[in-house]
Amino acid sequence: MPFSDLGIYLGDVSLLEIEHYTKDPVKAQNALLRKILRRSRTSEYGRKYRFDRIASVEAFRRTVPLSTYADYAPYVERMMRGERNLMYTGRNVRYCTSSGSVGKPKMLPKSVSDLWKMQCIGFSCSVATAAHDLRRKKGIRMPRQVGLLTMALTGHTAPDGKKINDAGQVPLDYLKCIMPLFCTSPLSLMYPTREQLLDMPYLQLRFALEDQSVSYLGSLVITLLTTMFDYLEHNWQMLCDDIEKGVIDPSVRVTPELRAEYSKKLRPNPARADELRRVFQKGFDDPVAPRIWPRLCWVYGMVSSTLKVYVEKLRRYIGPDIPIHNMGYGAAEGFFAMATELDADDYVLLPHCVFFEFIPVDDNDPNAEDEHPQTLLLHELEIGKKYEVVITNSSGLYRYRMFDVVRVTRMYQQTPQIEFLYRRNLGMNIANEKMTTDMVDEAVKNMTNDLGLKIAGYSVCDDFSTNPPRYCMLFETAEPVDAQTRQKMSELLDGYFKQYNDKYETRRMTMIGAPEVVFLEEGSYAAYTESLLQSGKVLNQIKPVTVLNTAQRRDFFLSRVVTPSSAVDKWRAEREKTVSE
Repeated sequence: MPFSDLGIYLGDVSLLEIEHYTKDPVKAQNALLRKILRRSRTSEYGRKYRFDRIASVEAFRRTVPLSTYADYAPYVERMMRGERNLMYTGRNVRYCTSSGSVGKPKMLPKSVSDLWKMQCIGFSCSVATAAHDLRRKKGIRMPRQVGLLTMALTGHTAPDGKKINDAGQVPLDYLKCIMPLFCTSPLSLMYPTREQLLDMPYLQLRFALEDQSVSYLGSLVITLLTTMFDYLEHNWQMLCDDIEKGVIDPSVRVTPELRAEYSKKLRPNPARADELRRVFQKGFDDPVAPRIWPRLCWVYGMVSSTLKVYVEKLRRYIGPDIPIHNMGYGAAEGFFAMATELDADDYVLLPHCVFFEFIPVDDNDPNAEDEHPQTLLLHELEIGKKYEVVITNSSGLYRYRMFDVVRVTRMYQQTPQIEFLYRRNLGMNIANEKMTTDMVDEAVKNMTNDLGLKIAGYSVCDDFSTNPPRYCMLFETAEPVDAQTRQKMSELLDGYFKQYNDKYETRRMTMIGAPEVVFLEEGSYAAYTESLLQSGKVLNQIKPVTVLNTAQRRDFFLSRVVTPSSAVDKWRAEREKTVSE
């Protein structure tokens, strides 16, 4: 059986499960919660809250409090030292990392049950969905799947010997032995030991461009594909020259070991180099990806509402006819929702994977925090309303606050479909580094202390005017800052970001550029506060503006930047274009 057919078959099994459980999500949720409580009743956490006496959903919500990672960190530390039956009863298979505050990633244990769902749904559903879409809309059979995966599968080992890595990497981590069947990159590039020492876009493209049979492009988050095409547009001449000669340019960052390994694999290919030159010399205004890879038929990656602008940018390269599968909504805590169609912005909640509760989010004050919020169940959600997600899974998390905010878009049978909006404490996510506001706050605090600076306020926004993209840090300082100090601010921030966020460190050279520091005119933050007061906001409801994550915030603060900046130039050009239209 061809590998793609196996993926379709496994995906069909998961899609049939989704079809079945979404018909009666209340029944599925009740059954799942009973199973979780029954299996974990003898764990230390289960004994603490008397899981053996909980006989209903209502009793569960009354007995077990809402929780955050701080409630589980002591259990995880003990688990890593070899203790068992702490958060749940059963064998812990591995740990998955999730973004934490100030560089300390959360370590979450994964049970066999959770991993199996993550493997089947996270890996195979995308393949099956794409295959059915191609057959239904274009009347074609999915070709043999060989693709470019813009990701690096890394990890390390916990004290108890279990492997630790990102949740999104888990499905592919288990497929290492068959990875060469469906991926253009060699295993040493897919599973690098020192990702931060490699020019990943170059190396991934170097192997993929020579392979004319590429039929899909994949990534954990869609921005990585956009970054790769940006790199290609600026460096295609070097890539073509290297393909012609069968070499890796000396300027490319690669470890000596891998340079030697790849030099043995690569052979001069002047015919393919000439073919690619003809493609690139025609320019990038017309979609270039189908011209490079004629068999390309679909793309996949996670796409949230905050990343839609990058989907539009990706469309410039892949064109309007290549469908994109928004592969799902998942995290280290579990797999929550799956898109059952291509080119969709929302996902179907999975009532058989985790037990859901939802905290209503007030549109008038999305940052409001109730110390003891009331929760709603899955069947109580309303279309158009916003909610914070609370989950209970099979790996020891109970009534766990995700701090993810979603909006219900429509119904799939009897189950809500949702769109991910934002994470309440998330700052930046240019290359899936998930920089939280806590990390940004801590970096700014230490940087200003190091330099003795006094600031009235600061904010951050993403800057895709450069390649690679970067953070643009906006400061209102008490005194003018010279060019040397400005450069030092950037260097210190860069260093603290690396210290607090290991994903930022590994992506810093190839996927994220050095942060740019710009300055605001005096009184900018006071003026912003006054504008909110004039609009009817109450003073104690006005929070610091750390992330410029809305058009209104960007317009207000970028219009007050007094430092030359490519990010501001891009914003001004886009605003002028909008006004002229």
